Amino acid sequence: MYSQSALILQPNRLFSRIFGNADRLGFGLLLSALICLLSLPLAAQDSDEEDSENMDIKSDFSDYDKNLGIARASGDVVVKFGAVTIKAEQVEFHQSSGKIFARDNVRVFKGGEIYDAEEVIYDTRTGEMTTSELRSSLEPIFYTSNNISKPAGDDSMIELLDSTFTTHDSANPNFRLKVNKLQVYPGEKIVMHGARVYAGNMPVFYFPYYVQPLDEELGYYFTPGWNSAWGAFLQNRYGFMLPNDILAKAHLDLRSERGVAGGLELEFPEFKKNDNIGRVNFYYAQDQNPEISFNGRPRKDTITSNRYRANLQHRIYFPGSEDKTFFVDFDINKLSDQFFYEDFFPSEFRVDPRPDNLINLTKVFEQGEISLVGRFQLNEFFQTDTRAPELAIDIIRTPLGDTGFFYDGMTSYGILDEELDPDAVLAGAIDPAGFNRFSTYHEFLFPTTVGGWLNVVPRAGAGYTNYSNFETPGLGSIDRTTTHAGVDLSFKLSKRSPNVFSKALGVDGLLHVIRPYVNYSFTSTDDINGRFAPIDRNTLTTRLRPIDMPLFTAVDDLSDWQIVRAGISNKWFTRRNGATHQWLSLNNYIEGYIEDPEFDRDFSNFFTEVEWRPLPWLSAQTTAQVPVFNDVLDFSEITSQVNFMPTDWFRFGVGHYYLEDHPFFQDSDLIALNTYTRLSDNWGFSTAHRFEADDQTLEYQQYSIHRDMASVTASLGTIIRDNRNGKEEFGVLFSLTLKAFPKVSLPVDFQPGSLGADDDRDL
Repeated sequence: MYSQSALILQPNRLFSRIFGNADRLGFGLLLSALICLLSLPLAAQDSDEEDSENMDIKSDFSDYDKNLGIARASGDVVVKFGAVTIKAEQVEFHQSSGKIFARDNVRVFKGGEIYDAEEVIYDTRTGEMTTSELRSSLEPIFYTSNNISKPAGDDSMIELLDSTFTTHDSANPNFRLKVNKLQVYPGEKIVMHGARVYAGNMPVFYFPYYVQPLDEELGYYFTPGWNSAWGAFLQNRYGFMLPNDILAKAHLDLRSERGVAGGLELEFPEFKKNDNIGRVNFYYAQDQNPEISFNGRPRKDTITSNRYRANLQHRIYFPGSEDKTFFVDFDINKLSDQFFYEDFFPSEFRVDPRPDNLINLTKVFEQGEISLVGRFQLNEFFQTDTRAPELAIDIIRTPLGDTGFFYDGMTSYGILDEELDPDAVLAGAIDPAGFNRFSTYHEFLFPTTVGGWLNVVPRAGAGYTNYSNFETPGLGSIDRTTTHAGVDLSFKLSKRSPNVFSKALGVDGLLHVIRPYVNYSFTSTDDINGRFAPIDRNTLTTRLRPIDMPLFTAVDDLSDWQIVRAGISNKWFTRRNGATHQWLSLNNYIEGYIEDPEFDRDFSNFFTEVEWRPLPWLSAQTTAQVPVFNDVLDFSEITSQVNFMPTDWFRFGVGHYYLEDHPFFQDSDLIALNTYTRLSDNWGFSTAHRFEADDQTLEYQQYSIHRDMASVTASLGTIIRDNRNGKEEFGVLFSLTLKAFPKVSLPVDFQPGSLGADDDRDL
């Protein structure tokens, strides 16, 4: 009656482990849920022995065979022992083996889970359960199986026969996956024979044979939509595995205004958690309209129809580097033209519009690292500096024995040049002089405490730089020496207010910590300004520059300075969920210039940084600077963000960026607003707007309607973008999100071109 080869399971522990690994999945509908459910090895597990000595059996009819040690019960049987309850029509308990044999409408209650089956063998000594025709759930997954077995002699494979999976908690689910035979190879893959996806009672997909590796972003993704730069489009991606567990993603994209495009991505398993390495990407587009741009601006340059990208971000560890401290990194990016990212991958374009090209050989050790970097210009339409190569030794702050002193420093030698882009050359830009550069800097620190309360960290250092082999005729060797000294002063005051309580503001006692601080920095160096064009130079920014010498990277733009940075940091802490929570922080600071290296100022702007996180549904951040004493760079800047959910049906986020009277940057008064409104149990509406008040331009609009269809949320939305050139950009996008898995979706971004990006989207 019971198969000896049946699978031994511990459902209460097994499926909690399985579901705990449900993270990023591939196929957008029910197949995702099934892969999630089987993404950890299915295997027999040891369990604590159940309390079978105090077993209680209630039934309509019962008897006990003393010779065999078997108790039999029938008719509405209820068996209780420990935390387990078994209900069935017929039950046998074999005292010698400690096993319960139950049949006919069996229901097992254990660990908060319910398991239904036609037949169950339960071992009261180990907690193991053998089952056939299993019906159970681990929300949001509900499943049945006519037979779960482990073939005799094969410990590496498990079979589920005539199984059904769904995430719709209904007697008549609106979609489900039915599989004739499902073979599970723990930790490796699942193999489906005769898999059918049903919408209601209608089959919509059929897979006669399908192999799905576990724990990978595999399967089929698609993004339909329309925008003014692409026309109607359909982005398609299919993920599959190659030998050595290499994840491959094949792309085939259709754009009515552009044509057909496609490519292949490869991801190496050892760098799965690092988005910056372990990737190869090839993509080609036969562009029918390369003159069309997302921003609508006309292009002066002629772009050919053959457009492509080839990217390699990878790391190779050298043999013998068991601790993975000796490796070479590759960051190679070849593009057909300067507009390729903007036209086909706008989300990447906003993050990294001019990708780098370098090879970096690195040896990491406890006190720092040694690197040999080669940077080169692979895309001639981008301006970039080159290193052919540059050797650098960086020592982090390291204690010098038991002396109390610390040391940090760096030494480098490189062959540097800067390659201009064609537009800069046509505009008459002067080609920077390439040169060889040797630079070294060494610093010592002595942290101490004075009077038991004042923290004092004096520091002093010296450096030398030599420039030689200039490309410009007439320039010989140039030497520069640098000395630096400084001191950090700070102390802390605190006050406890244990009786302060406010449920509305999330306060359960307060600890206020005040930290005044002063950082004095003095630097003296030889003046080499005007003798040649620097390569590692200061770039324009609204923020303050580093005044600790090891953090200052604009080596060629170093000038004399005497700067005092003073401020007061305030932090308020409260109790939250048994731990300390930073409720509010406030940091105010300003720089005073005894000698200003850039703008002949006496003072910088006055800075205020505020972060307030009182409640899970309320947070606010602000960074502001105003010219209280600064009459040279008389500008103001404010950046603010507030996220608020005032009711259970509405939430919004407001961001504001304000910049006025900066000598190098354009004025801005930008307001961003995002909202989500729950219209009913099944309908929702979201919006996103970006308004530039400085020129009264509504730059961006997005409107989306969301429909909850029991197990799936469908969204349909549109975008409108004003590019300030008389041409507006329009777009329409559609998405499906598996409701039970907020991170599982057919990925749709209102910024087209991000299909397959490794981010999670909640719609």
